[in-house]
Amino acid sequence: MRIIEEMAYDLDFTKTKVIVTERVAILENITAIVMISEKALTVQSGKKYTTVVGEDFVIKEISEGRLIIEGKIQRVEFL
Repeated sequence: MRIIEEMAYDLDFTKTKVIVTERVAILENITAIVMISEKALTVQSGKKYTTVVGEDFVIKEISEGRLIIEGKIQRVEFL
């Protein structure tokens, strides 16, 4: 990927960006939290949805367009 294409991708605020480790998930460019349960959290970004599935979730940070959750992350689904 050329540098200009990479910069355009990084600055595209219409797509959810997800950084995931075994215990932490950072979701950026989100517009709404759609559903929270003991085992899943679903967020919306435009017309797309992203679901993080796992256990023992704790929301560590909520700010405009950004959400950080901790817990046992099992998988991430894009709908």
